[in-house]
Amino acid sequence: MATILIRVVIIESAHALELIIGVLYLAILIFLAPTTREKDDPSPWYRLALIGLPVLMIFLGTNVLLAAVAPTELAYDITRETALIYAGFAATLSGMAWYVIQKRTLRIWVSRFVLPGGTYDPDRATHTVAVVVALFMIVYTGASFVLLGGLDGIADAISQSQPGLLEISATAFRFVAVAFIGVGALLHRDINATLDRLGLTVPTWREFIVGLGMGLLAFGLMIVGSIIWTLLSSPEAISSVNETSMELVSAYGDTLLMALLFAFLSGFSEELLFRGAIQPVFGLIPTSIFFGLMHVQYWFTPAILIIVVVGLLFGWLRMRYSTTSAITAHLVYNFLPFLLISVLNTTS
Repeated sequence: MATILIRVVIIESAHALELIIGVLYLAILIFLAPTTREKDDPSPWYRLALIGLPVLMIFLGTNVLLAAVAPTELAYDITRETALIYAGFAATLSGMAWYVIQKRTLRIWVSRFVLPGGTYDPDRATHTVAVVVALFMIVYTGASFVLLGGLDGIADAISQSQPGLLEISATAFRFVAVAFIGVGALLHRDINATLDRLGLTVPTWREFIVGLGMGLLAFGLMIVGSIIWTLLSSPEAISSVNETSMELVSAYGDTLLMALLFAFLSGFSEELLFRGAIQPVFGLIPTSIFFGLMHVQYWFTPAILIIVVVGLLFGWLRMRYSTTSAITAHLVYNFLPFLLISVLNTTS
């Protein structure tokens, strides 16, 4: 257990440093990216900074390989086969990112996956940045999943580290910062234009009620999906996800106030990034898939399909109403499990 705790502290400390560096890096990319639609080569500094992301993906893959084969005091629970698979995965996405940067034909191919509702433009530099950053985030999330030891390791990490208000706020800040910087806040847009681009509005009563109802619907679909999965799967296949979920509830559900704060911060920051910043560019379905992939605790389980469906519901709210309405639904969806467990504990 002590080894797990040390590993968590090191990884979380690295995450804090990477948070600061990552936000600054993204700000530099957006600052250097041409603001006009152009087919000619942009600034060499912009291209150099953007190429740094696929290089970092290779670096992450190499680090996981080293963690698996090189003896360390941290004793990462990674098999060589898992490390090789992840390194290949990181190299593949790195190659995709490289070619997205270099080849306009691949950027045009990417645009075919953006269904109505997205405004992705293969000739707009900021949209190229968005594709490359999305690929990097998937690789980065995968590294955390592997280094922590998969689902069981994530559950142990949550149990050992006991995340609190500071950790919740740091994660929320990362998403909010990426959302604001990604749309060019205070660089290419003033604050009013930024809020409009992100879909942040003062909700009407109709938007609030629809958001509330959609949150209840999403929670109901999650319950139904979980029941179906339980009936079709073996207990061993479900235990790891259940353990991770219960550790999350235990970590953030000491009080209903703490649970509400977690539900709001996570709901606000995730909706601001995925539905506010990303969905208008890539459309509903690609954004919902990306949203599912960012929930590392559900990788390689049917639960990720539930998260994608929930993302589709929240995305519809963004298209039909606003990001604020999606935030309301996400808050309700996040808070209901804590409220339900609290009620059950009170009555038992």
